[in-house]
Amino acid sequence: MDHDRLVVVDSGVSTAAENIVVDRAWLAGHGHDGRDSLLRFYRSRPSVWLGAHQFPEREVRLDYCERQGLSVVRRLTGGGTVYVDEQQFGWSLIVPRDPDAGSDEFAQLHRRAAQAVSSALAGLGVDAVFKEPNDLEVAGRKLASCFATLRGGSALVHGTVLMDVDVDRALHALRVPTEKLSADGLAGARQRLTTLAELCPVVPTLKQIKRALAAAFVDAFALSPRKATKSVYAALRAPHRDTGSGGSPVAEAVLSTSSADRPGEALFKTAAGLLRARIDVDSSAGSVRRLTLAGDVFVHPADLFERVGQDAVGVALSALPAWVAERLGGDDVRLQGCTERDVAEVVMLAADRTDQRRLFGFTPEQANALMVLGRQQGLSVRQILERAQVMLVPYCAKPVDCRWRSRDGCPECGMCEVGRAYQLGRIHGMRVLSINNYEHLCETLAELREAGVQGLVGMCCQNFFIKRNRAFVDSQIPMVLMDISGSNCYELGQEEQAYAGTFAARSRLDVPVLERVMHYVPVRR
Repeated sequence: MDHDRLVVVDSGVSTAAENIVVDRAWLAGHGHDGRDSLLRFYRSRPSVWLGAHQFPEREVRLDYCERQGLSVVRRLTGGGTVYVDEQQFGWSLIVPRDPDAGSDEFAQLHRRAAQAVSSALAGLGVDAVFKEPNDLEVAGRKLASCFATLRGGSALVHGTVLMDVDVDRALHALRVPTEKLSADGLAGARQRLTTLAELCPVVPTLKQIKRALAAAFVDAFALSPRKATKSVYAALRAPHRDTGSGGSPVAEAVLSTSSADRPGEALFKTAAGLLRARIDVDSSAGSVRRLTLAGDVFVHPADLFERVGQDAVGVALSALPAWVAERLGGDDVRLQGCTERDVAEVVMLAADRTDQRRLFGFTPEQANALMVLGRQQGLSVRQILERAQVMLVPYCAKPVDCRWRSRDGCPECGMCEVGRAYQLGRIHGMRVLSINNYEHLCETLAELREAGVQGLVGMCCQNFFIKRNRAFVDSQIPMVLMDISGSNCYELGQEEQAYAGTFAARSRLDVPVLERVMHYVPVRR
C-alpha cells in the first residue's frame, strides 16, 4: 500500500460519539488492512469533548449537560475540554508517523497541522497564527484548534474552525471555562474567541473551507489525494454498527454524566497544562493501592497514564517520586505540557492527602480542597503552618454592602465569616490582609517575600489558584490555601470584574476547616 495516498471525505453532521468511533476505527486499521490515509470533514451536534486524560467531573458541569441533553465524550487526543456544535467545522487527518521526528514528535505534529490550517485560512483572507500548544489565533483571539495523538505507526491530528460560536452554552457546559478559553484571563470568553462570521465580510461556504483545508494538508504532509470509493464510505459507516455483545461503539463512547468524589486528589499547574492525580494509599503497608492520573496534556503511548497507574500498585510511597520519574523517562515516552518531575509532584501531593485527613480530622472532600505550596522545599503541611506568619483573605468573602468590602481590615462585627478569620489571625499574632484584586495579590506576595515571610495561610477559590498559579509559585513562599464556596467569579463568568476588584457577589469561607488548620499555627505575641 502507498501510504502517501489520501482519501478526502465529508461525513456531514453526526453525533460526537459517531465522530469519535470513526476516527478510532480508521486509526486502528490504518496501515494494517489496506486503508489509505484519511482526511475527513464533519460537524458535530452539540456536545462536550473531554481530553483523553481528564477527570470528567473536574472539567465539565455534568448536571447541566444532562439537563441540556449534551453528550460528553472522551477524545482520543490529549489537551483540554472543549464545547463543540454544528457551528464549528471539524476535520480529522490520519497519516503515517514521521520516523525522523524524534522526541519532539508531538510538538512537530501540532505545528505542522497548525501551519496547514493557517495556510488554508490565509487563502480565505484570514491571517491566523499558531499559539502553542493547540490554538490558532487572529489578533490574540482564538479561531481554530488542533489536537493530536500517536497510535502504532500512525498519527491522528484533528481540530475545528469556528464559523460561529455559542459562548453562553460553552461557559455553562465547561466547569472552568476561563482556564480553557482564555489565554491570559484579562478578557472574557466572548472577547477571547473570534469566528469566520466576524472576520470575513463574505463568509466562506463549507465547500470553500473544505477545498482550502484539503489543499493545505496535502501540501503540508506531501500527500496524493484520491476520490473516496464505495468501500471507503462502507468502512466509515461500519463502526456505528452493534458489536454483537449487546452494545455499540457509539453508545460506549458516551461518558456517564454521574459524578463521584474520591479521596486523595490533588492538582499541579505546569507551564503548559494542568495535571491531576488520585491515589488510594495502603496506610499499613505505606504503599499505593490505586493511582489514577489525568490532565490536559499530551502523552505517548496514548495509554501511558493508565499503564503507570496499574504498575504503581504496591510501590512504596517513599520510593514513589523516583519511581514515577524513572517510569516516565523512558526512550519510548513522549510528554508535551508536562515533565516526569511534574507528574511525580502531583502524585505526591495526592498521597499527602492521607496525612492531611489524619492531621486535621478532615473528610476526603475537605482535604482535597486544600492547595499546598511548599512540598518542593521539603515541607509538610504541618511544617508550613508552624512557619505561617500571615493570613490572606479574599475581599469577595465580605458582604457586598460592607464598607470594608474593598478596604483592608475588618471590624469583626460577626456579620460574616471574615470576622472569624481576622479574630483567629489576631489570636495567633498573625498579620491579616484582605486581597482586593489581582495586582494587589502580586504586590502583597512580593512585599511578603522581600520581608522574609516564611509561610502563610489563605483562602481563594480553586479556579483562581489554577488561573493565577504563577503569582503564588513565583513568590516562593510556602503556603496552605483553603478553597472557598458560594458565588465565585469563575462560576458566574465574571472573572474580569474579580480581576479589577469589582466582583459584586459574595463567596463564603469554610470556618470549620479554617479553625482546624489554624490549630497548628503557633500563637505568637
